[in-house]
Amino acid sequence: MVDIENWMKELAGKLTDEFGSRLLFLGLQGSYGRGEADEDSDIDVVTVLDEVELADLDAYRAIVRAMPEGEKACGFLCGAAELKSWPKYDLLSVARDTRDVHGRLADLLPPFGRDDLADAAAIGASGLYHAACHTYLYGNKERWPVFLRNAHKSAFFILRALHELRTGENVRAKKDLLARLSGDERKILERGLTKHETEEPLETAFARLLRWSASVIVEAKGAKIP
Repeated sequence: MVDIENWMKELAGKLTDEFGSRLLFLGLQGSYGRGEADEDSDIDVVTVLDEVELADLDAYRAIVRAMPEGEKACGFLCGAAELKSWPKYDLLSVARDTRDVHGRLADLLPPFGRDDLADAAAIGASGLYHAACHTYLYGNKERWPVFLRNAHKSAFFILRALHELRTGENVRAKKDLLARLSGDERKILERGLTKHETEEPLETAFARLLRWSASVIVEAKGAKIP
């Protein structure tokens, strides 16, 4: 597995050599950032430059690809102005999931409020609801397990936004959030953490996802400030 602390330190040095003071922020998110990585995990890097041109992307790509196991790298890159103006419901997952390596992400972000958390939960849940309906109605049944695996994995980000909306607590690690959940929500996150297929009927998993995502849409709307 990648020694992520040394990997990020090396990347920060190379990016500083290339971009100098234009490198405003470098951070780590995803499973490596949460301390949940395994051999198959991607390296989710968050990078903010003063501004981004195509030549900057070319230089950045060359640096990352030359890193050890650089093929595992992915993530989020943008300029400072667009970051500040990014839709907040989408930006919340970056803000809540990123660990600072170079610079402070909080200094570059807009302020977040209760409505932004509600939007993040509702928009995520509505996308999941639509995808579950569409896949169940029109998808090849042989592909259902793949969809369910990805859907349960992505539900973590909705669950985390919803938990913060309810309690004010940002919980970064999946295992820590799991300890705070019950009922459908706990079962959904548990399935998202399971790498192997379960014996549970696929229809049961679809029904739970639809039931839960529908309830989140309603709850989040009611939680918004009038």
